[in-house]
Amino acid sequence: MARFLRVSLVVAMLSAVPMAVASADAPPGPYFNGFETDTAGWFPSSGGTIARQPSGYSTGPMGYATGVASADGDFHARLGLDPGPSNCAAGVPVFTGPFTMWGGYSSMFPLGGYTTRVDVYLDVAWAVAPGHLDKRFDWSSAINTPAGVHRRDFVFNVGTDALGFVMTAGNNANRCNSFPANPGHAPVVHITQSGWYTFEHTFTGVPGGQLTVTMRLIDQATNLPVPGAIWVLMPPGDIIGVTVGGNRYGWFAQNEIDQLAIDNSERTGIVSTPGCEVRISNGGSITTTLDDEATFGGNAKVSMSGATSGQQQYQDHGPLQPLRFKALTVQAVICNEDDDGAVMSAEIYGMGTVDGEGEFDYRIKLEDQGEPGTNDRYWIFIPGALYDSGDQQLDGGNVQIRGTVTD
Repeated sequence: MARFLRVSLVVAMLSAVPMAVASADAPPGPYFNGFETDTAGWFPSSGGTIARQPSGYSTGPMGYATGVASADGDFHARLGLDPGPSNCAAGVPVFTGPFTMWGGYSSMFPLGGYTTRVDVYLDVAWAVAPGHLDKRFDWSSAINTPAGVHRRDFVFNVGTDALGFVMTAGNNANRCNSFPANPGHAPVVHITQSGWYTFEHTFTGVPGGQLTVTMRLIDQATNLPVPGAIWVLMPPGDIIGVTVGGNRYGWFAQNEIDQLAIDNSERTGIVSTPGCEVRISNGGSITTTLDDEATFGGNAKVSMSGATSGQQQYQDHGPLQPLRFKALTVQAVICNEDDDGAVMSAEIYGMGTVDGEGEFDYRIKLEDQGEPGTNDRYWIFIPGALYDSGDQQLDGGNVQIRGTVTD
């Protein structure tokens, strides 16, 4: 169960993760795998593997984290060492590990941001044993651009030392471009007690604003951040909706520890407003920001339990940016209520096709200002297609939103 509690070479490596097909829900829905049933949503990269193992799994008398209980439940996962590492420089190997797409890549930054987490067992006794000095792993949670391509990595750089484990955080991975005890990436944190630790990335910001990524290491023995183990990264130029889209992968971009134990991989995502039960119907026309004429129509509903359904269509008739859009899914409905609890505006999120092709994140914002269509408004944003109609008052038609939010 989830606990909701580059240097050019590196760029080339991190951009080269295979475009595997994930079996979990596509964004903006949440993703979780605690490996109780399978390793769905995780994929091998190069020779690095992932395998589901039972709690108490033995890796031999001198093996990593041998016999430890899973962080939760009856199973966890183990990472197998890449048998044929590449080199980032002459004689400097890169042992790549497996990765997850968090249920699917996204080009849209979710309302309110999102968080990714994975639990990793840090075996201090193994780390300080002879022959295990300076063994490393790098754990990255990366972001996309609004066009759905790789933008940047945010990396925990971890290695073994004489005390156990040492780590910092930054934007690069592997031995050629990162160092776990780099004082320039302070704080430098030491872990001297074995146990399960949660590696957490929280991505926050507002459209048009600076992306802020807060990286924390949480000790599950106390359910509190390790003292000093908080890094806040704000790379210049990472502007939400301009250069920053949604999530890309979580990746053990380097892993030199055979049988590294992980559990509870998670990405939060947009979910419908709790307690909102609403029905939406919409149809009409607008003039876009570029003065194109556009028409739209559809419906959506969400039940008290959060189940969503509906369909949406939109067409920009040009001449400057002609486009045909059809929703494939309605994954979440965000309700905005007035003082009496009535819903006057709503936002619909999901995936759809553009000109009959692909799968694109979309956001539709609707306002119902009265009948029949008095001052109603419509706005569609499709970041992967670089399309934004702007928030427009209807030229004709009607938006009806009927529902309430119950605390």
